[in-house]
Amino acid sequence: MDQTSTTYNDIYPAVAAVTSPEESDMKPQHILSTLYYDSETDGFRTKTTKKTVGSNDVLIKTTHSGLCYTDVHDKHKGCGLGHEGVGIVQEIGQAVTHMQIGDRVGWGWLHSSCGHCTTCITGYRQYCSEARGFAFSDEDQGAFSDFRIIDSAFTYRVPDTVGSVSAGPLMCAGASTFEALDAAGVTAGDRVGVLGIGGLGHIAILFAKAMGCAVTAISSNEEKFADAVSMGADECRISGALEQVWRPDEGGIVVSSDPDPRNINTLLITSNQVPDVEQLLPLLARRATIVLMTIQQEPLSIPYMPFILPGHKLIASTEASRENHIKMLDFAGRHQIKPWVEEFPMTTEGVTEAFERLETGKMRYRGVLLREDA
Repeated sequence: MDQTSTTYNDIYPAVAAVTSPEESDMKPQHILSTLYYDSETDGFRTKTTKKTVGSNDVLIKTTHSGLCYTDVHDKHKGCGLGHEGVGIVQEIGQAVTHMQIGDRVGWGWLHSSCGHCTTCITGYRQYCSEARGFAFSDEDQGAFSDFRIIDSAFTYRVPDTVGSVSAGPLMCAGASTFEALDAAGVTAGDRVGVLGIGGLGHIAILFAKAMGCAVTAISSNEEKFADAVSMGADECRISGALEQVWRPDEGGIVVSSDPDPRNINTLLITSNQVPDVEQLLPLLARRATIVLMTIQQEPLSIPYMPFILPGHKLIASTEASRENHIKMLDFAGRHQIKPWVEEFPMTTEGVTEAFERLETGKMRYRGVLLREDA
C-alpha cells in the first residue's frame, strides 16, 4: 500500500481529562435532531436530544451521510440512523488540538473504545472488548441528522481531494474494505476476488485495482458484470456457476469455461450471506486468504482437509484502525477513487426511498443522503 504523510498526532490525537461537573454546567446544550425508524408506524421520523460538547468532543454540522446495510439490520432498534457522516466542525472541546472550527470531517461506525487495553494501544481499537459504535452507543444520535456531537478521536479530516458525496461511503464501506485488504497483506500483482458487488464489494474492486491487483468479481447477478468491469474487474464469475468466467474483450464481454483457475490470492466475502466455502476452493491459489466481512448469525462450515492442505487462511475484518482510516482517505484522494452512488435528500421521503432501493437490491451501489440546507 502507498506510504502517506500521516503524522503521529493525526493517528493518535491528544486526549485530556474529562470536563468537571462544574465546567459542564456552564456549557451550552445543543439540540440535535436525527431520523430514526418507528416500528409502530412503519416509517421514518425525527427525534431530538440535548447534549453538551465535552472536552474531547466536536460538534459537527452534518452535510452528507452514506447509507449502509447495517442501517437496515439495526433500524428496528429505534436508534438514530446513519454512520457514514460528513460535515463541518462548528465547535471543539477544550482538549481538542488536532481539529479546528471549519474543518470538513467524517465519522464511521465506531464511537468509542477503552483506549488502554493491549488491543487499543497497538492500534486495533475496533476489536477492543469495550468498543461501541452505531446502534450500540449514542442511540439518540446518528448521521441522518442536522448536527452530531462525537469524541474527536473517532472523527477524520476529509482531504480536499475527496468530495463530500464520496467521503460518506468511504467512512464505513471504504474504511472496512481498505482495512480488509491490508489485513490480508495484499500487494501489487496479487489477484483479489470480491464476492458480492454491492456497497462494500464495489469499493473493494476500486481499491484493489488502484493497488495494482488483478480483480475477480463474483456476484449472483450477471447484470452487474458490465459495471464491475468498468470499476476495474478483469474477470467476473456468477455464484452458483463458478466454472463459467466472463472476461472483457474488444467486442464486449466473452463467456468461457474455466472450472479450476486456482488463481485468487485474497478473497473478500462482502455479500449479505457467506456462501458454501467448499464451492469457492477451486478459485483459490495455494496459501490463499479468505477475509470474512459479512454480518450474519449463522455458523460457518469449512471443509477441513481441502482447506488446510493448500495452506489457506481464514481471517475476519470489520472496522478500520484509525491509521488505516486516515491512509484510506489519503489513498482515495490520490487515486481519485469515487464510490458509485445514488443521491437522495436527507428527508423522511428521501430516506424512505433510499431504504426501499437498498432493501430490494436496486441500489447502485451506495446511497448518499444530502441535507438540503447544508
